[in-house]
Parts: sequence; C-alpha cells; structure tokens
Amino acid sequence: MTDTAPRLLPAHESFLADFFDLEEPLLIWLDETTRDTRAGADDVYTLPAGLDGEAAHEAWGRIFAALPEGLRDERRTMLTGEEHATGNTVLGTDGYEYTPLYAVPVDQADVEVLVALLDHARKALAYEPGHADLHSLLDQAGEQYGNEGVDRTPENAEQVVARLARAVAVLQLQDDDTAALVAAVTAAGPDRRVQLTADQEQAAARYFDRLITATTEGKPAVERALARFVEFGDTGRPTGA
Repeated sequence: MTDTAPRLLPAHESFLADFFDLEEPLLIWLDETTRDTRAGADDVYTLPAGLDGEAAHEAWGRIFAALPEGLRDERRTMLTGEEHATGNTVLGTDGYEYTPLYAVPVDQADVEVLVALLDHARKALAYEPGHADLHSLLDQAGEQYGNEGVDRTPENAEQVVARLARAVAVLQLQDDDTAALVAAVTAAGPDRRVQLTADQEQAAARYFDRLITATTEGKPAVERALARFVEFGDTGRPTGA
C-alpha cells in the first residue's frame, strides 16, 4: 500500500537545482555500483550494508515522474530563460506574487528511501565503519559536479551531502501550513491562479520562511538574506511570526 497524498513542492530555483542535480552523477553512480555488485563485477565500491543504490535512484525517478508539467517547465525556464504558460500563479490578498507552488502526489516511501540514503551519506562524512567507499564515491561525485557546466566548480563530499540534505528537507516539509496551501493549490481553476485567503497567506509566509532556511542550509549567510529579499521583497510583508 502506498501513501501518495499530495505534497507541496515549490518552483524554487535552489530546490529544483538541488533536486535535479541529485541524479547525475550521484544517484546514477550509486545505481551502477549496486548493479555491478549484484552482477559480481570486480573493482566495485563496497556500499554500506542496507544501502541499495538502485532503489535510491528508482525512488528519485518516481518523484521526478510525479512532477507536474508546470514544475518541470519552471526548471527549464531557469536553465534556458524561455518563458512558458503552464505554471501556477500564487497571489496574496493584495495581489503580491509568491513563488509558484504545486501539489504533487509523492509516495512517502520514496521520500523515506532518500532519507535513508542521506543517513548513510552523513555516516560516510563521519567516517563510520563500513562507509569508507561511500565517502570516496561522494568525493568523486563532487569532482564530477565541477565538470557539469561553465559556472560550476569541483565540490567536496560535504557539499554533495549538503545538496542531498537540502532536497530531502524540502520534500519533508509537511505540516498544517503545507496542508492549507495544498488545498489552495488544488482549488485553482483552469487559469492556474491560486488566490490565497488571509489565513492561507500567513501559512505561505511561514512556509516560505522554512523553505528558505532549508534551501540555504550550508550556504553563505548572504544567500539566505538574498533569498528572503527575493521572496518577501522590501514591502514589510509578514514572515508568519
């Protein structure tokens, strides 16, 4: 039995970048390592007991497949600058436009698989027994990230794990505020306009404050300040306190 209740996901640039960047190379390498080990291949990384790289990649793939067209298009816009007309528009009571939000049917079991992967990755950073090869794989994945684009630089294992942690943290954001916002999003009409009530806007303010904290974890403080300015502007908007 699966639990695929709608989960709130944002068209937030940092979250989408973190989530999409998990697959190549990290999850693909973990998947290949598990497959090669099962096939009896030589010179293969020894993953910690209980870590199934194939299952982690498949869990990510199912979450990716559940993303609505609008959210995928938001990511393409960020990469190419090409505008699209498939996305949601989230408006406050005075017409203030927030980052678009989407209700996505994500299976809790798939999130838990990624949480378990994060736990193993953190144990690798702590050099716990049985995690040495995973640490090496994380280091090599960090080096590979530096070859992914002209604006990228090589990373270390800590940065790779921080990316995974940020993506997982957003996937785990579930509470009364997100439930209220899922209700608002699913009630939108064909024009995809999400008009928030006063209570829903307060929920949105609290949600975005937590989202910004999650997506800037491990980054310079100036990035968190900039993210809050971009989301809330300089209009003195409430932060949900």
